[in-house]
Amino acid sequence: MWVVTINEKNKLRVYTLNRLPPEVVAVAFAKSSRSPEPFDIIADELSDEKSAKFHEKWVVGYGHSSVAEHAVLSIAIENVSILATKIIEDNRLASYTEKSTRYQVFDKTKYYKPKKLMESSLGRVYEETSDFIFDSYVEMIKVIIPFLKKKYPQENQPDKLYEIQINNKALDNIRYVLTVATLTNLGMTINARNLEHAAVKLLSHPLKEMKDIGKKIKEAAVKVTPTLIKYVEPNTYLIETEKDLQAEADSIAINSEAQIEGNMVTLVEFDEDAENKVICGILYRFTNHTYNEIKKRVMYMQREEKEKIIDYALKKIGKFDWPIRELEHCYYTFDILMDYGAFRDVQRHRMVTQTNQELGIDHGYCIPEEVKEAGLENIYRECMKRAEESFNNIKKEFPKEASYIVPLAYRKRTLFKCNLRELYHFIKIRSGKRGHVSYRKIAQEMYLLIKEKHPLLSKYIEVDMSYQFLN
Repeated sequence: MWVVTINEKNKLRVYTLNRLPPEVVAVAFAKSSRSPEPFDIIADELSDEKSAKFHEKWVVGYGHSSVAEHAVLSIAIENVSILATKIIEDNRLASYTEKSTRYQVFDKTKYYKPKKLMESSLGRVYEETSDFIFDSYVEMIKVIIPFLKKKYPQENQPDKLYEIQINNKALDNIRYVLTVATLTNLGMTINARNLEHAAVKLLSHPLKEMKDIGKKIKEAAVKVTPTLIKYVEPNTYLIETEKDLQAEADSIAINSEAQIEGNMVTLVEFDEDAENKVICGILYRFTNHTYNEIKKRVMYMQREEKEKIIDYALKKIGKFDWPIRELEHCYYTFDILMDYGAFRDVQRHRMVTQTNQELGIDHGYCIPEEVKEAGLENIYRECMKRAEESFNNIKKEFPKEASYIVPLAYRKRTLFKCNLRELYHFIKIRSGKRGHVSYRKIAQEMYLLIKEKHPLLSKYIEVDMSYQFLN
């Protein structure tokens, strides 16, 4: 008889359970808290039926929702509007990859048509405006490509690479005329607990497209995790609360400031005591004193002493390193006015607390400089003019659906609250030369604002300030 020795029982093992259905994996991990057996032994004893009973009892019955976090799904979502992708992606704990407006060309067969709008007298207005914008988009690409080849002549690049680079520049400039109704594809990887929350939000959304997406996600997920997702339904709290708050906000008179030209980043709130908070956090980890004891000492530190601690914490940070977590002890809140094209990239930083205003036409639109240089300003502005006229007509009867006709060039506001550690990441990624000018400027302005308030803390932020902004 073969006997497992103590040493073999205690041997380090690391392996995946990808061969198993997500619900079985979730149960296997959950049962480990009460079973001495290895994960694979526990899993081999489970069936779909046993897993379902476990989830019904513990997850559904007793609310042990954390178990559902071990059931992970990868969901392909195709032919949804750009507007819908931003609503789907408004969930922190998931990963997303979206069809790019930089690498792919879109046409007028690829935009969302809201059913109740199309069945009304305004359907024709919506369709004619959309078709004109998409036709203009295609024609503008044909014009700007030879212009860009003349402006950026081929040097040492291989032919194929050069063509790709020119096409990307062209699409980066012309994408701004695309409306948020443009159909796109989105890949989402998410655990069952957060998927339930995401699906409930979609089912509770005022727009029909979001409700339809929520239903389709539930149908697809139930096939994989039948127990963990099957109770997803519209949420009365979300539905009624949105209505109440919208009505209350509409009743409050607020004075508007003059319209801003261009994107704008305003630092509206920040920790005045941020430097001391970060230093206290660092010292707290490396001593056995209370926070208040450390704080008393830090308050009397000279600037040189504080700078020395910050230097030790950050000066050895490498290209691919994250700074230490103690930078999370201070926060900054930015009010960002940005075009929707930039918003699509900024919103991807989901660890940040974001509060988004709806897209409209109140804040005007941006025009890429190279669109003007290529002689396309008139047709570009005509697209915006028609979009505005249609928006104003549609909004009277369908205020929510009106957003679909708005191009990516139009600006919207987002409240963006994050800790310093996340800003180290955001500014580094979004200020880089390969990024689009609109969000590069946002990242650079954030850096300058932090540097002005807290030069010690901003000292090691990696930022590219080389770009010359064009109005």
